[in-house]
Amino acid sequence: MNDTSQDSQTEHVECPPTREPAVRAFIFAALLMGMGAWCLTDLRKPPEAWDFKHINEVASYLLNNWGPVVFFPAGLLVAALAVRFLRRKLLADAEGIGYAGADKVAWDQVHELDASKLKDKQILLLRYGQGRKLTLDAWKLQNFRELVAFVEAHVPEGVKMTK
Repeated sequence: MNDTSQDSQTEHVECPPTREPAVRAFIFAALLMGMGAWCLTDLRKPPEAWDFKHINEVASYLLNNWGPVVFFPAGLLVAALAVRFLRRKLLADAEGIGYAGADKVAWDQVHELDASKLKDKQILLLRYGQGRKLTLDAWKLQNFRELVAFVEAHVPEGVKMTK
């Protein structure tokens, strides 16, 4: 490759989300909504008494009559969070790093780069500001190797490195 293509590649790195965490969330959302639907198929009458002697009747009544009220909204919430996860994109350029639509962390704000979990778990932590951190995880981000190389190239010289 020529020098111009390498320069254009290193100007910024875009990391779209991986699919696996979202797929797991969608499966969990489907299970929650399926449980809510299953509870609707067997609605029960209130128990004779609300004491320990009738605990099975009370539990059955509560699960089948109140389960849909809990499980459906929880399933919708988990599905919405999965969709939100799929729409997030991490951007790193000469100015800083951050998710699209959110505030960027400027490179000069980074005071520690924690790479202690980089080899084993593919996790890199950027600590900045007053106790804040940005977690970069290969399980959640595509183009992770390019991102790590870009971060290492743009973090200032005096930054503490933990390995």
